[in-house]
Amino acid sequence: MLVAEEMSRATLKVVFDGPAIRNGSMDVRDLAPALLAVGKLCEEANRVLNEKKTEVTVLVKSDFEAGSFHVNLDVVQSLLEQMKSLLTGDNATAAANLITFLGFAGGSGIGLLKLLKKLRGRQPRRWIVLEDGNVRLELGDDAIDVPREVVDLYRDLDTRKAVADLMRPLEKEGIDTIAFSSDDSPVETVTRDDAVSFTVVPEAPEEQIVSEERNAFFSIVAVTFKDGNKWRLSDGQNTIGVTMADEEFLGRVNRNEVAFAKGDILHCRLLTEQWRTADSLRTEYTVLKVLDYRSAARQLPLPFSGPSPTAGE
Repeated sequence: MLVAEEMSRATLKVVFDGPAIRNGSMDVRDLAPALLAVGKLCEEANRVLNEKKTEVTVLVKSDFEAGSFHVNLDVVQSLLEQMKSLLTGDNATAAANLITFLGFAGGSGIGLLKLLKKLRGRQPRRWIVLEDGNVRLELGDDAIDVPREVVDLYRDLDTRKAVADLMRPLEKEGIDTIAFSSDDSPVETVTRDDAVSFTVVPEAPEEQIVSEERNAFFSIVAVTFKDGNKWRLSDGQNTIGVTMADEEFLGRVNRNEVAFAKGDILHCRLLTEQWRTADSLRTEYTVLKVLDYRSAARQLPLPFSGPSPTAGE
């Protein structure tokens, strides 16, 4: 398969300042996570804006500066487009534009950093796509117009988490500001007072991916009579906790019309629901209806040696 490779570069300067680092030194326990967060942030932004068309690497350059703590970084983007992309003319967001959309290059435009500073943890009430392709974020009586790419970054939780990690040094006593600039762009500064705008990351809403009903047989492992607690049932291989939602059957249990013993079998209508959470999956089981209850007590057949009891009838 034919592959074309191109390189795109942008320079990023990060400056940490405050009484704790005025001598030009900074605790590596604060610096290392922040620099790793820059790399993570660029990777996540590249994923959001370019999908799998490019890869981004952030390199630390050796020219550290004295005074406040300066770090110079090279953002190197490798453009790897398969022939299909070359023929269709798909364009990738270059490294310099990536830096701009993230807000590392200050100025009059609104990148992700400036947007988060303006919002200060507030959630937009409404999103409106404008004719020029930008997006208007309405906040009560206020509104902010931003590029669509910035909105995409704002809505991506992994990108937001990387921004939060980058701003963690501001929680350290003696570090007051972090400033960013790219090449000859104006400086974008984040202060300790701004930190809350970046470090509060919303939780990902749960997404239901399964909701199905089926009839099933279970043996009873444990029964609970306390509201909110779950019964434990086994299908012979797995034991699950279920919510007993059959009020009629529960009424019979409460009236002592049903006595439980080891090995009792429930034939029931089972609802299985599954949600995708931020980190994994969550599954809930509910018994909607007990269709049949079978006691474990069973009688062995008697071996008759004489005529059948029905013989001669």
